[in-house]
Amino acid sequence: MSTGKGYSITTYRFRLRCGHPEWLMRTQELYDGIVKFYYDLLLDHEELWEQSSQEILCSLEFLSLPGKEKRKPQTPLPWEDVPPYFRRAAINGGTAAAKSFLTRKRMLEESEESAKENGKTESGAGSGDDPYGKKHYVPRAEIPAEEINSAVVYYSRMYRDFSPEHITLKVWDGQKWNWMSCRLFGREFPPEAGILSPSVVLEGPFLMLHVPVKEPVEDITPVKKRMRDGENICGVQFTNGDAFAVASICDAEGNETAVKFFNGGREYSHHCEKLLEKIRRSADSLGDFPEGPANRKYWMHLKHLREHYAHQVSREIVRFCEQNHAGTIVLPKYRNDFMWKVMKGAGNWSPLHLSFRVRTYLRYKAWQSGIIVIESYAGGASTVCAKCGQPLAEKDGKSKEFVCRMGHRGNWHLNTARNLAVKCRRQFQEGNSG
Repeated sequence: MSTGKGYSITTYRFRLRCGHPEWLMRTQELYDGIVKFYYDLLLDHEELWEQSSQEILCSLEFLSLPGKEKRKPQTPLPWEDVPPYFRRAAINGGTAAAKSFLTRKRMLEESEESAKENGKTESGAGSGDDPYGKKHYVPRAEIPAEEINSAVVYYSRMYRDFSPEHITLKVWDGQKWNWMSCRLFGREFPPEAGILSPSVVLEGPFLMLHVPVKEPVEDITPVKKRMRDGENICGVQFTNGDAFAVASICDAEGNETAVKFFNGGREYSHHCEKLLEKIRRSADSLGDFPEGPANRKYWMHLKHLREHYAHQVSREIVRFCEQNHAGTIVLPKYRNDFMWKVMKGAGNWSPLHLSFRVRTYLRYKAWQSGIIVIESYAGGASTVCAKCGQPLAEKDGKSKEFVCRMGHRGNWHLNTARNLAVKCRRQFQEGNSG
């Protein structure tokens, strides 16, 4: 059934410990300086903007280095004896930052031109206001960054002896380059994975090594073909109760084959509330802002708690789909203004608000397992009965139960998940028949 193989790239994070952490700091400072140098150099040469990244790299090196012929470059690199692979990593970093800036600037210019054509002022007033009452404001022109802070990327020949327990990095101590042995603490690499260029990231007091890992994906069959082949489809609805989400799997005939509630929402909310209470007490006693240094450990705990549950829920959804041979996951999609109002009412540390992060993690975890995640507008999915298609007559907000006009009863979140799966399959079938 598979139409080919693909791959996924996941970043593995390792705790890094070494004898001279200050050398990594100095290497970071040097790297940021070189990145900023090439960022400014590229912005000064408009003729290079449309070139490919490889062409830009060659052009910037020609502008800044004497080369083998020892000619005088137009804009010499201020630092000497910089290893070629370190310099090229910095050039690529500066190029990426410059292209990002130019893209934003171009979008702003196009927005300003469009506003002028529509007769709008910079305040956003005019006939172009959106249907929900919000006005579009044209932001001021972007200005280049005064400084750039980016993780040091280690290309080949800048590291050696790499394993999940150890790596030797080439670092700058302020006067010369040294090879420094570092210990790593993290998980093992998959047996068939390809290891890409690692980078050193400063996360508060911790030194981390981020390693992109390229893993093969056995099945990259498009969604349309999966529907034609009759693969099972899983509809997922997120909730704000004890269940983070509820999933319903249906087969090619639209019959439900499996149901699962992914619980833990109350536990998550309880842990968050305890930490928020500690933050409030600490702020009251110390006279500090909630984000201040005294409360940083609590905010970090909240962050890690959110990541833990998001990874757990997304992993459980993928495992459920694997067990029931579902090749597609369909998630509900809403209008931005509706989603904003719902999330504001739910709160930043609610089970429903966690769905943003669950969606993000679910996409790459599912892709690694050969499962595709798509979104479908949820209009009507929560207002009709999945069994008979009749409107829901009664909904109990406390028990989350519904009764339709034909007398069918059930959980309305599960009913929405069922409708999403059936609706998505029907849409693809109608598209194929048309």
